[in-house]
Amino acid sequence: MNKAPLTAPHRLAANDSYTFLMKELEKVDETILEPLSGTDWPRDMPVITGGGLMENIAAIDVSYASTGGEDDNLFFDAANDIPVIQADMAKQVARTFNFAEYMAFSVMEREKMMSVGRDPETFLNKGIRLHCDKVIDRNVYKGFTKVSSTGLCNNPSITRTSAPPHTSGGTDTQWQYKTADEILDDINSTISALWRDNDCSSDALPNHILIPVEQFGLLVTRKVSDDSERSILTYVLENNLATQQGGELIISPCKWCKGIGSSGVDRMVVYCNRVDRICFNLTQPLRRMDTEYAEMRIKIPYIAQFSEVRFLYPSTVRYLDGI
Repeated sequence: MNKAPLTAPHRLAANDSYTFLMKELEKVDETILEPLSGTDWPRDMPVITGGGLMENIAAIDVSYASTGGEDDNLFFDAANDIPVIQADMAKQVARTFNFAEYMAFSVMEREKMMSVGRDPETFLNKGIRLHCDKVIDRNVYKGFTKVSSTGLCNNPSITRTSAPPHTSGGTDTQWQYKTADEILDDINSTISALWRDNDCSSDALPNHILIPVEQFGLLVTRKVSDDSERSILTYVLENNLATQQGGELIISPCKWCKGIGSSGVDRMVVYCNRVDRICFNLTQPLRRMDTEYAEMRIKIPYIAQFSEVRFLYPSTVRYLDGI
């Protein structure tokens, strides 16, 4: 005997029961899967925090010179021309940039989310802080095209040289074609040139090198030779000029070094990671402003302010392109 088909009310009840059953069998993971995103500026760039909202950050440069025809300034009994020391002072100005963003949600939306233990302000607060952190990251390494600012990796005032080709012949300059000794020579040549440009001052010895992620992986995975257990990275860290002079060199991967050199080649950045050599100012850390209520909606503004990268001693930074 054939059964009569379900009427509309019966079908509705069956569907509702199935939906209810599925919800009962579903377990909600309390973990919130946020975007995977990283910023490295706290590792690579000294920051001076505080000061409040302002227009510019100024520093005073001074250079010294002595009158007279000889640099030695030797004074003899019969001499009557005593050299005079002179100071040439100039002001170095860095611009500041404002960051502003707000979150907005309706009162009803908040009530609904709060009923299941979720607060929209918590989520959106994390989003704003992540966005601000990424903006600062771009400011530190690359700057902003719309305001013609530059960062640590692309300042046109910094001395730049091109990597030499590998010695086995050809024109390839990339590290993937070079031996451990050739890579070490590229690094030591850049360090020595920077050191020489600063009168071989111990305070000018670089302590930090940034290279693209791919080149860093090459240094980590490739061995010095087939019969050696040491990686090229270990070999370079032990035998570079800065370490041999009593310093400590750090080589770090940096995504911003990829393709930022002349004609789109990869770049190595060698510099002195010290707050009195290079830095930027975070004059106003990200701050929550007063909550605004309008037409059943909640708006919460956030502001921050930071300066462009301040190259206090541009001669303590150097680029090597084509690695």
